[in-house]
Amino acid sequence: MNGELEAQLVTLACSQTEGGQKRWTMRMLADKLVQLGYVDQISHQTVWVTLKKMNSNRG
Repeated sequence: MNGELEAQLVTLACSQTEGGQKRWTMRMLADKLVQLGYVDQISHQTVWVTLKKMNSNRG
């Protein structure tokens, strides 16, 4: 995962969720990154590890 993708992930994680959820789940974030065309595929574990590494607060 490069810096640009990490930035997109953090931006997404800090945004409002769709469908009335209070918080993004790791699976929702992974699915959204694919849907937006940032990656062809990504696992929810990769999302979790990346956010943990960046010490990101998801809200």
